[in-house]
Amino acid sequence: MNRKSLSTQEIKDISLEILKQIADLCEEQNIRYFLLGGTLLGAIRHKGFIPWDDDIDIMMPRPDYDRFLEYLYNHKLPNLTLFNRNTCKDYPYMISRMSDDRYILEFENEDSVGMGVFVDIYPMDGMGATLEEALRYGMYNDRMSSFCFQATRKHFAIETTKSKFRKAVKFPVYLLSKAIGKDFFMNQIEKHTGKYDYETSEWVGDLIWLSGGANEIFKREWLDDYIMAPFEQYEFRIPKEYDAVLKHLFGDYMKLPPEKDRIGHHYYKAYRK
Repeated sequence: MNRKSLSTQEIKDISLEILKQIADLCEEQNIRYFLLGGTLLGAIRHKGFIPWDDDIDIMMPRPDYDRFLEYLYNHKLPNLTLFNRNTCKDYPYMISRMSDDRYILEFENEDSVGMGVFVDIYPMDGMGATLEEALRYGMYNDRMSSFCFQATRKHFAIETTKSKFRKAVKFPVYLLSKAIGKDFFMNQIEKHTGKYDYETSEWVGDLIWLSGGANEIFKREWLDDYIMAPFEQYEFRIPKEYDAVLKHLFGDYMKLPPEKDRIGHHYYKAYRK
């Protein structure tokens, strides 16, 4: 039977409603969260989604992230399911995703594991007193995350890799990762997390998926306070120092990328169940 996949706009609409439920829960439970990454950029530059993107990223300081997970291990939100390695043994990532049960995704290069349209939820960990210290600490987990990612691919693919060196080593890394398996790398990441307290660290970042290196390590003070900002028809929390965050991430963030780079990077199709 032929099924019609959801359009990009339909995926955006569903993701937005997931975010609204998450944000409402966070306000109710006094859990800190912020829009981050491309979602924060979209809020400032476009007052909503980046036109060619369809995903939503939010961050939570590690203490709040842990409280958020604990709440959801014991409570079910309408039509939503929490996905992480604790709730689904075959789930391929260290971050958590909140998924809408009414939909199902079919990925080009990973197993479905039953997940629907989702919102990414990233924990922010303490990373030390200096950017150099934070980068040294974080790069081990970055390598482990890369191995973990390759271990969960169904077949080898270059995908978004750009540097010549990374392209050259990617296939051997893929073979090694598949041979060892994702659980080993996930366990290594967990063992290497928690060295620094979030509240007392000068620098913080997403230690379990530090794919952007130094650009994704932030001064904690940039994230200490928030304002509300419009995102589509709603308002959500963003860092009060969003300008510093976005310059650190993207440089001249108000400048649009070349047209050839205005593409999404999710390799899946979504269907209504």
